[in-house]
Amino acid sequence: MKLGTGALVWAGFDGPQAPGPLLDAIQRGTIGGVLLFAFRGNITSKAQVRSMLREIQDTARRGGLPPLPVGIDQEGGTVIRIGYRATFPSAMAIGATGDPAYAERAGRLVGEGLRADGIAVNHAPVCDVNSDPRNPVIGTRSFGDDAARVAEFAAAWVRGSEGARVATTPKHFPGHGHTSQDSHLVRPEADVDRATLETRELVPFRAAFAAGASGAMTAHVRYPALDPKDGATVSRAILTDLLRGELGFTGLAVTDSLDMKGITDVEAPDQIVTRAIAAGVDAAMVTTGLDRQLAAAGWIDAGVDAARVQEALGRTAIFRERFALDVPDGDIDDTPARQLAAEIAERAVTHHGPAMPRLDGRVRVVTFGSARQSFVEETADPVGGLERALRQRFGDRLAFGRDGRLPDGEGTVVVVTSNASFQPDQAARARELLAGGAVLCAIRSPYDATLVPNTAALLTYSDVPPSLEALAAVLAGERRPTGRAPVRL
Repeated sequence: MKLGTGALVWAGFDGPQAPGPLLDAIQRGTIGGVLLFAFRGNITSKAQVRSMLREIQDTARRGGLPPLPVGIDQEGGTVIRIGYRATFPSAMAIGATGDPAYAERAGRLVGEGLRADGIAVNHAPVCDVNSDPRNPVIGTRSFGDDAARVAEFAAAWVRGSEGARVATTPKHFPGHGHTSQDSHLVRPEADVDRATLETRELVPFRAAFAAGASGAMTAHVRYPALDPKDGATVSRAILTDLLRGELGFTGLAVTDSLDMKGITDVEAPDQIVTRAIAAGVDAAMVTTGLDRQLAAAGWIDAGVDAARVQEALGRTAIFRERFALDVPDGDIDDTPARQLAAEIAERAVTHHGPAMPRLDGRVRVVTFGSARQSFVEETADPVGGLERALRQRFGDRLAFGRDGRLPDGEGTVVVVTSNASFQPDQAARARELLAGGAVLCAIRSPYDATLVPNTAALLTYSDVPPSLEALAAVLAGERRPTGRAPVRL
């Protein structure tokens, strides 16, 4: 069936059901894909998600159209949209296991869970090399800071997910790792020479494409060495000359959300959409704004060369046939996925610095609230989960403090930080507490281990429930920490 220009427009929405005007646009063919987000109320339960997607796909069929692809970001760690299935640790935690087979198995089981709910596009893996420790938006979403290792793990994730018939869109092309700014808030610039791009940023993408990735997602980042004027999302030099020409990628190129300030601060809405498609993108992610979503197809028709539109539609038709599906009637058993998530979390816990003391007596734990570091994060505050896991093991020997408060009395002090490296007040309080010889547990950024030299530290790279259980087990002496930091500290 021939698709219209609207097939190039993917839309997000608020609430547990697609709004009527959006459903009408899907039936007319002026919207060609949907995007789901937990923080927008799209995901409240398995039954709700399935009902919502059945309505969307039934609407497309009433318009004489095939099902729409449904996209989601289910990376693990801080970027988990669906929480009612297994919650996997972050990419960096997987990297800390040292075994790429874990990435392949995780990619497959995450994919199987998504597909069971009618979702067959996962905007993962992150192929960014976290070469700048100050990076506020990538961090533990990256497999590490070594390009070759990131490439190995990213390719493994691709094989697993694509093997489960769930599309991957390696991101954020051509790399968002060497920036100290968040493209949700500003347009970062990666001041990296071309030779470094070849030997670092592009290495994981080449590996992911060779492994069979069906898509690629752009970065709202400017790379002067590749294009002195435009950011990647609207750069023909990057999306056509580099991605298609030099790298030979033939899959679907999608934008990151076109609502992010990294792109909206430099382009008007109609220009963003048309310039992205003209540059080589095949799917424009118009995440919010019903007026813009409904107008986008017309903007493309009026502002983009017809041959470029037909090229994009050709790729879209192939992608839609492979990765748009009706919601299955049956379900799957999540037990294997939950077991694997726990195993990865256990293998990831890393010891850094001097030897850990034995916690045989009273233990005083100091925690900090997990203030959201970036707009990509949607996980719940983990402090309560950590306290439960520790109380199961330490019982009355545990004194638990929140918001940087040290419990009174005697006992070994354990300081649990959450991205202190990016929060000056938390970092200052953590240094004060650690100065007396306390143990540090960094449950997000591993760079917190550098707050005080020669401090015994445990790193989990993730604060999902399996990671907190694994940390509690190590503190209680049930397990040894066997992970290895995939970044330089």
